[in-house]
Amino acid sequence: MTITEINLYPVKSLRGTSVPQALVGSNGLQHDRCWMLVDDQGKKITQRECPRLALLLPRLQDGTLRVEVPGASDIVVPRDGWTDELLTVDLWGHEHTGLVAAGAVNHALSDAAGMSCRLLSLAHDKATGNGVPFHDDAPLLVISQSSLDELNRRLPTAVPMNRFRPSVVVTGSTAFEEDEWQRIAIGETEFTAVKQCVRCSITTVDQAQGEFRGPEPLKTLATFRRLEQNVAFGTYFRPLNPGGKLRVEDDVKVLERKAAA
Repeated sequence: MTITEINLYPVKSLRGTSVPQALVGSNGLQHDRCWMLVDDQGKKITQRECPRLALLLPRLQDGTLRVEVPGASDIVVPRDGWTDELLTVDLWGHEHTGLVAAGAVNHALSDAAGMSCRLLSLAHDKATGNGVPFHDDAPLLVISQSSLDELNRRLPTAVPMNRFRPSVVVTGSTAFEEDEWQRIAIGETEFTAVKQCVRCSITTVDQAQGEFRGPEPLKTLATFRRLEQNVAFGTYFRPLNPGGKLRVEDDVKVLERKAAA
């Protein structure tokens, strides 16, 4: 089994970027979900609330964050484009602290998103910040290509992998085999499974158009991928020995499988 894709999402819920390699930190891939948007009440903004975020492409250039906006100039977040305001936001029961961007940055992003928002940056350089990226549940989402192929075989219209926003795509496994892995090795790094990924309405957003596209793939997933009252697709992992790199074409080795239920 090998890695065929590595994806980073620097700003939570904005478009992802495929990269040839990524450094593994203790809290996931370097530069992954180090920024996020919140509304005027300090609550998270994702594609659930604003599907247009799928059209905004964040990039890092020499340590500077840029956001590409279709049909408009890039939004550049300068190194000094931050206030001293710290804001704590709730992500599914976990608190994360970030620095609030300056007004000009927030105004530009609000125009691009079509709704009022503020940009947060990880507050790892502040004593009150926890330095944990803005993940929902765990740092690394792994999905096998064969799992998507099996889902698409059942769907009336196939969907691309980007509907599921994986960190790593693996080929050479059987469909949904990633559900069975407890501990894996990729390159120099070992990972342990955290949980299966419960899917939400973001999977119904066309990532190329930034629009909701009806009930699929959730409708079909519900027919054969039930996890209690939800549906699952992909598995979350966390690193056991950070510091190495993941590279496209790295081998994926299963070190331990979950005990049979």
